[in-house]
Amino acid sequence: MIRSLPHSLFLLCMAAGAAFAHDTWIAASGALATGKPVTIFVRHGHHFPASEEAVNAAQLDLFAQSASGKRTALQALVQGREVVAEFTPAAAGAHTLAFTQDRGVTSRTPKGVKQGGRDKNPGATQSSRTLRTAVAYLGAAVSKPAGLEVEIVGTLSGGAWTVQLLRGGKPLAGIAIEAFPAGAEAGKIAGKTDANGKLRYTPEAGARKDLLFIAEFKQPAPQGSAYDTVNFETSLHVSW
Repeated sequence: MIRSLPHSLFLLCMAAGAAFAHDTWIAASGALATGKPVTIFVRHGHHFPASEEAVNAAQLDLFAQSASGKRTALQALVQGREVVAEFTPAAAGAHTLAFTQDRGVTSRTPKGVKQGGRDKNPGATQSSRTLRTAVAYLGAAVSKPAGLEVEIVGTLSGGAWTVQLLRGGKPLAGIAIEAFPAGAEAGKIAGKTDANGKLRYTPEAGARKDLLFIAEFKQPAPQGSAYDTVNFETSLHVSW
């Protein structure tokens, strides 16, 4: 079991896991126009913007939200290496695309990883819930939160992005955010969020105006939960 590894080797394994983690994001086939359908994509992989495999569509709560706040639920279907949905805007203007993927609770036990928390696996050495969320802006930088359990909000000004990490609408400080320009070999840490959950990132000169912000972190589970931690994975996809 991992807990029996030497401390240095354990840290090395954790670092390797972080380095090879897959990213998940949302995108659209083109600009939005009233009454014209576009395809929405949920993609997953190491090499943004290409998708390497499809996530579990049955776990997705996928929607589009207009600037007025009206939400349209979207039907997610697996198509090859990605998940797709169709969306026809009823009105012009900026929209937010978003999803939540609750991957449930799993426990590490002497007999391997099992579904469920400590209530179902009393001998578990570790138990956690994993939640993925993603947001994309279409039509403009919509700097309003989409109301997800955890999300990154972004605003473009003076050629730089100011992003803010929120959980339940409240800022999260001290969390690393990675910036991944489209077509880059790898992302790089843009910095850690300040006391207001914010950081500022300036894209490199000549970079494509297609960028993914990613945060992956753990927090303690709510008191009384049958699991120990919540693993959060969240992304913001912007193009301008």
